[in-house]
Amino acid sequence: MNIVTHALLPVIMAGLYERSYQIPEDRKGVFSPKQLVAIGVFGILPDLLHPHISLEARYSSLSHGVLFWLVLTIALLLFSFLKRKMLPFYLAGWFSAAYLLHLFCDAISGGITWLYPLGADVLGAYYIQPIWWIPIDIISSLLAYSMFRIIPHILSKRQK
Repeated sequence: MNIVTHALLPVIMAGLYERSYQIPEDRKGVFSPKQLVAIGVFGILPDLLHPHISLEARYSSLSHGVLFWLVLTIALLLFSFLKRKMLPFYLAGWFSAAYLLHLFCDAISGGITWLYPLGADVLGAYYIQPIWWIPIDIISSLLAYSMFRIIPHILSKRQK
């Protein structure tokens, strides 16, 4: 999948999670805008760490394997434990989940070598063909824009 979807899917999920809570009007939401951007960055982090054009390049990427995700998750949790004010535990979990969602999306759109460098077994296949990647980017963009701009705007007008 493309980088737009990798960035927006975890942000959309975080927005849906946030909307599932009844937040009192005098309190802010679960996530700040900066935290949502950071979640999106962790959604594209595998591609930032190892940019690739070909599927073969993805297969030889350390950042596109479950072992790297596991190391990253341990590092995030350790950092969160040591610096709770800088990185709350729940946010470390969202960062890890965003990274894992990227791996899942790549697994269903060509596959990943999930145990690389320990093994070369490919997990996944082209369940979502590349022809659908741009339409999925457009749908993700429209959904995120609706969730974070249009719907809140409509709701604030109703309250007035």
